[in-house]
Amino acid sequence: MKHTPRILAVSLSVVAAALSVAAAPARALAAEAESDGIIVTMRQDAASEVLLLADATSALDAAGLDVTGVIDSADGELVLAADPAQGQTDDEALAVAQDLPGVESAQLNYVYHLVDLVPEDAAPAAADAPAAAPVDLTLAQAIAANDPFTQVSSPSVARNQYWAYASDLVTAWTLSTSDNVVTVVTLDSGAQLDHPDLKDNLIAEYAWDAARKKPLADDEVTDYNGHGTAVAGVISAVANNGVGLAGASYNANVLPIKILEGSGSGSNTEYLVNAFNYLLDLIDKGLVSNVRVVNMSLGTTADDTMLHELITRARDEYGIVTVCAGGNGNNVSPNIDPRTGEYRAHMYPGDYEECIAVTGLETDGTNLPYSDYNICKDISAPGKSIWSTWKGGDYSANSGTSLSAPIVSGTVALMFYAEPNATPDEVYEALCETAIPVIDPEHDRTVPDERGDVSGSHGALDAGAAVAYLKEHVTRFKDVTEADWHYNSVMFVGTRGIMNGYNDGQGNFGANDALTRQDAATLIYNLLGRGQGATDHGFADVEAGAYYQTAVNWCADQGIFKGYEDTGTFGVGKFITREELMCVVYNIAAEKGAQVDTGAFYELPDHASTSSWAVNASQWALSAGVIHGMSQPDGSLLLAPQNSTTRAEMAAIMMNSIKAGVLPDVA
Repeated sequence: MKHTPRILAVSLSVVAAALSVAAAPARALAAEAESDGIIVTMRQDAASEVLLLADATSALDAAGLDVTGVIDSADGELVLAADPAQGQTDDEALAVAQDLPGVESAQLNYVYHLVDLVPEDAAPAAADAPAAAPVDLTLAQAIAANDPFTQVSSPSVARNQYWAYASDLVTAWTLSTSDNVVTVVTLDSGAQLDHPDLKDNLIAEYAWDAARKKPLADDEVTDYNGHGTAVAGVISAVANNGVGLAGASYNANVLPIKILEGSGSGSNTEYLVNAFNYLLDLIDKGLVSNVRVVNMSLGTTADDTMLHELITRARDEYGIVTVCAGGNGNNVSPNIDPRTGEYRAHMYPGDYEECIAVTGLETDGTNLPYSDYNICKDISAPGKSIWSTWKGGDYSANSGTSLSAPIVSGTVALMFYAEPNATPDEVYEALCETAIPVIDPEHDRTVPDERGDVSGSHGALDAGAAVAYLKEHVTRFKDVTEADWHYNSVMFVGTRGIMNGYNDGQGNFGANDALTRQDAATLIYNLLGRGQGATDHGFADVEAGAYYQTAVNWCADQGIFKGYEDTGTFGVGKFITREELMCVVYNIAAEKGAQVDTGAFYELPDHASTSSWAVNASQWALSAGVIHGMSQPDGSLLLAPQNSTTRAEMAAIMMNSIKAGVLPDVA
């Protein structure tokens, strides 16, 4: 994202490590990085998992390495945690492991440190302190944000949300209108799952402790130090609930994943890879939807191949943008690379090309003096005196890039909310092209270094301009061109948010893919039902809690869809045919029998293949211009009533129905 993104080969199970950050002595590496044991992946294609484990454990034990646990096992590949032998360094243990037969890969288990919050000098105001008088209500009122902090734009007043105005988030909120709910994942210290200003936006059911590999809700304390709770609040404290503040994303879902060991502030490669593997598995199983952002506030100076590969895979295959805190130096001045005394040290993962690294700003828009910077930092955002949710159900003000990063993460969620088919590259371009130059002679970050590279970021975040830029410049669907017959109809439904592309990171619409009955019902429900409840019709194949459950039942309530009486099913997984879709639109239409021209139906040579129950609907749909014949290579037209309906055809029928007044126009 920073330069030319590299696509890396990825192994799905490339993790093993010591089970506790504190269990093995940390060893200093180059540029002051630390490690905590080693990570070993063994492969034996013909072996069962039991035999592979026995052979791998025996081989590592024979080499003097202490196997501490199994991290993963699948497809002839076994991932183990191992500690060095007594008196052996991690580097020495790594060299031994790499030479063993059957070892596919091995690396150090790097230690990561949380980018700490910088507390304010003044103690947080009491929870029951009265809110200060509003300073600037115009934009807050425009988006109906009745949250008391949000209505205070001055940073000099306690319990304010100046950063929403400084970054123009309040304008971005007015531009990001759709039914597309985005999920942001926080890899952090956890979160207080029952915080009054957070709980409605947290996906508590799947919140996870990646260090212990168990649900976060099962932990005695779900956030020991408050860091993750503050980050989650900046991203998505519940907006317009009359309490506290409005998160930057204006009510995105947040999935907290704890990546710290117990009550400490340290993490490692194992926990981070556990977190990413858990997340991608949730997505693959359809248990969480529309995950587009991961927020991290931790770092090491070591280039961690395993974590880098997973971040890249999440970006390239899932369209997930990883946003990282740029680092707070020593909370007094930025980190300096001891090898040169001048050039700024890298901090990973933020400095990877695939990540967005965020530096911090003072309340007046100048640079935080201690915010780390180098040529890999991307964008700056307010990081001084940021009020947010805090453990214990309270609120607190803190500073640092750990608060700057979630402001950007919330903005990125807004951008995907506004343009679901945008790619990570398009989001990055919009952020950088609209960034406002930071003028700060005292702490200048714009002077080229000895290599001619400009240090610092592209400038200060302008969320409103970034969303507007994205809406104007996004290539809405990468697989749809002006030469395609369906271009106009796909653009028609796309710009209205009626149909979106796939959340695959590629921005594709999938025009030629067949549409299932439940997805057709969901599209109709999103347009007409708009959140209404429905009676359970008892369809045997409609799973409780499925994304389509309410839509299917609502469409059945309205007589728009019918199930299969002989089986008691709706037909989940079946592709909707063209004649079925004509019946659906016919069932919606208020005027069905007046002035139907049956000639268009009988002119099509395959009209006789239409099912008897679909003849009236087909005649009406052709007469009303809702559907047209399907072009053939020889120039002829067919009705093709038994063909599955493609997504492109659905787009055309939706557009035609809106233009004919059968469906409402949501433009």
